[in-house]
Amino acid sequence: MSPRRQARIVAMQILYQIQITAVPVSIVMERFWQSQETSTELRPFVVELVEGTTSHLEAIDELLQNTSENWKLHRMPIVDLSILRCATYEILHLSDIDPATSINEAIEIAKIYSTPDSPKFINGILDSIHKRVPECV
Repeated sequence: MSPRRQARIVAMQILYQIQITAVPVSIVMERFWQSQETSTELRPFVVELVEGTTSHLEAIDELLQNTSENWKLHRMPIVDLSILRCATYEILHLSDIDPATSINEAIEIAKIYSTPDSPKFINGILDSIHKRVPECV
């Protein structure tokens, strides 16, 4: 597994913990580093993803809500929501990463950590966001 995918998985796990505990980002990350064996070389990208996602969370959630037909964010599985938030941040704010790569990584992570229907669901939302990027940024 590539280091970037590993970092995305860790970021998803941290975003998940933030969502279910409502504990501040810095505390969740510190607890995560203490409790999990995570390569220190992954940390800069993890921190960038988590802090970037959480600092743009309102705009990301609004975009996700406007893009996901017939789904309210609070009804989405938290794993899917965490994957979507992180990938949306990448698509909107990390110009050095091809959006197709961000979408593919999100799909692959969903295949491992979520339901059988999640990859298709995540692909549909992220593909729509990618097509709207110029109007969103």
